[in-house]
Amino acid sequence: MTDQITLEEALQLVSFYYASGSGWRVRNVYRDVDGTVGGTVHGTINGRGWEFIETPKEKLQRLITESGNQELMKAFNQLENN
Repeated sequence: MTDQITLEEALQLVSFYYASGSGWRVRNVYRDVDGTVGGTVHGTINGRGWEFIETPKEKLQRLITESGNQELMKAFNQLENN
């Protein structure tokens, strides 16, 4: 076992396609993803549609921001700093 993956091994994990204007992209992932996805995900996961799920913290921040209540935003930011 080496520290370098071979092209054949990589192609067993993912497939790619070229999108004009944005370059190479991952088309399919055939195994588990252990890490962070830094882009947008389209398609399915294990046959189920991709769905963004807010964490409670993200939801609270969104609701406070949408309300425009400056006092709530200030309190939330203070909690974030602690």
